[in-house]
Amino acid sequence: MAHCEGMLLEKNLLIILFGILVWFYPLSCWCLNLTALDLQGMQASQISDWRNYSADLAIDGNSNTNVSGGGSCSHTDSHPWWKVDLGANHCIGRVTLVHRGDCCFKRMNGATVRAGTQSNIFNNAACGLPVTSDQSLNTVGHIPIVCDPPVIARYVSVDDDVPASNSNALTLCEVMVEEYPMADCPQSTTAMNIDPSFSITCMSTLMFVDKQITNARPLSVDNKKSPMQCFMYCKINNECWSFDYVMTSGQCRLYDVKAGDLKADDQPGCLVYEVVRG
Repeated sequence: MAHCEGMLLEKNLLIILFGILVWFYPLSCWCLNLTALDLQGMQASQISDWRNYSADLAIDGNSNTNVSGGGSCSHTDSHPWWKVDLGANHCIGRVTLVHRGDCCFKRMNGATVRAGTQSNIFNNAACGLPVTSDQSLNTVGHIPIVCDPPVIARYVSVDDDVPASNSNALTLCEVMVEEYPMADCPQSTTAMNIDPSFSITCMSTLMFVDKQITNARPLSVDNKKSPMQCFMYCKINNECWSFDYVMTSGQCRLYDVKAGDLKADDQPGCLVYEVVRG
């Protein structure tokens, strides 16, 4: 079986289809090995401490999920966020959250991992999708969040604005961060300029800047190098009526939400488009 290892493979396919020259965008295989970052001793912080469960307990190398018995979990008081300063930029590929296993599983529902170069975590784009209800009920406690494509970041954070029935506290028994070699990190992780004629030439309308769609889960999620590619991805899916595109990571998300029903929330570096079908 063909196997790619230790390199990023890209192919441009240029063929003639029914007499028309067609260019298929690069097909990428990200196959470098992930390496775990040693977070012990790095500067961690959170919005507030509940009792003596401080932010650094989420990166102490101890993933015991019993909060009261293990004493190795961070725990906020309310309105939760947590972050770690990696000290320098890294190419982040995956973040694994270990939540408490003795109670209160649903509190992790909706938790969002962010990765970026800004100290203010809410200026960094989301890495992957928020934690689902099913993931939060996983009593094993390990929730992998994949940054696809990888994100250049100095700060990794977790925040959760989905209220739980009994508390808004955020408990992290361990946060594990894995990286790719910085020299091989895709350069699409830097912000790009958007052609203002895009909404005319592509039969789509730019609805929001610095917003993401929040009232539906995506039909599909993929990595695209531009809003144009994301638009084409939407156009070939007959269920797609809108999409959002994260400029800092190249993440393209398709939705079956029409413009009249569209709800969006703040998300730095994100563009929301309505697709015009005729």
